[in-house]
Amino acid sequence: MPTSGPKKLLEELKNSLTQAVPEGLVKESDYSRTGYHLEIRLEQVGMRRVAQVMKGKLFYLETITAVDFIDHFELVYFYSTYNQDFCRIMARIRIPREAVPFSVSAIYPEAIWLEREVYDFFGIRFQEHPDLKRIINPDDVDYFPLLKNFGKTKFTAEIDDILC
Repeated sequence: MPTSGPKKLLEELKNSLTQAVPEGLVKESDYSRTGYHLEIRLEQVGMRRVAQVMKGKLFYLETITAVDFIDHFELVYFYSTYNQDFCRIMARIRIPREAVPFSVSAIYPEAIWLEREVYDFFGIRFQEHPDLKRIINPDDVDYFPLLKNFGKTKFTAEIDDILC
């Protein structure tokens, strides 16, 4: 259960985020059960506005990942702060498979690396990203390994032959 300091911070954040992204859903969560104090859910737009609010409240961008739901993607951003009381926020944005979301790298420069990783594994391209290229997989691979429709490739078949 948050103490009075974190409660005040959560209330301020809820108010700021509700004003910044009125189309989003902002709700508190039980940290001991979920690993975050506040959750923001968005549909296709608003992640830059969320990032600006979080930066203004002195949160750092912990990580970005994605989830493939076959018919759409969900980008997941985690923000944390230790400057006041520990607080962790999860922001989720649901996007169509063909969507090209905006990069938050202009707000959080560390997002350059994180968005490259999401691109490398899921194939999600980010608009206005300064250097969107593969970061872990070889440059010449023609697949994205964390997609649910990934399947077998010549490369993975060769690995299976070696390992099995």
